[in-house]
Amino acid sequence: MTERSGSVATMERGSDATLEWLRAEFPEWDVRVERTSTGHAERVLWVAAREGHHPQAELSAAKLHSRLADYLEREARRSAARN
Repeated sequence: MTERSGSVATMERGSDATLEWLRAEFPEWDVRVERTSTGHAERVLWVAAREGHHPQAELSAAKLHSRLADYLEREARRSAARN
């Protein structure tokens, strides 16, 4: 898996706007688009990373949003349970 350089708009229509939306939704996370090879074809991989947290990744922006929201909710519950 390697990070894609250049405009992500060439990978998926509307990628630039989608990246901005995800970054606005999760401002403390570094959201980027990568490509991964399945052996048969390349696929777009959306990744969100933040220091001290497990990176979240999905093959679509919508799934990344859901996964990251679920992860943050679980982390908040764990933190509340520890206090």
